[in-house]
Amino acid sequence: MNSQEYPAQSEQSQKEEQSTAATEQQLPTAGFPREYVLAAFVNLQDAQQAADALRNSGFGNHEILILEGSDFMEAVAQDQSPFNIITSANHDDYMVEVKRGRSFLAVRPENLAQLEPIRDLLAPHGAYLVKYHDTWSQRELLP
Repeated sequence: MNSQEYPAQSEQSQKEEQSTAATEQQLPTAGFPREYVLAAFVNLQDAQQAADALRNSGFGNHEILILEGSDFMEAVAQDQSPFNIITSANHDDYMVEVKRGRSFLAVRPENLAQLEPIRDLLAPHGAYLVKYHDTWSQRELLP
């Protein structure tokens, strides 16, 4: 190997590290709580508008997570929270949507009384596969 190969390898390594760092910044570093609502959206803009609606109704940024399909798939592959409790049947449903290039939003309600208001805030933005996941069960909010 000559010395000219090393800078190219270093540049590639730096790009990989930057890509990994960008993804890691999108995923919660501390465990995302078990109780959350997960929704799929046709595009990222719809998911972002739904997140804005949630924020406008009082949810904080720390309670909302938006992921594009590739980031969602990486989070599932890494068994990264909040997606590490999706059942195998749900996993298949969500993976179909990943392959379609969909975006995802997860939001943590403070209590079960917030489930209907969350559903009502997400629905106008085209949310689907909206389900509340807790440690041992799930509840469908929108098909």
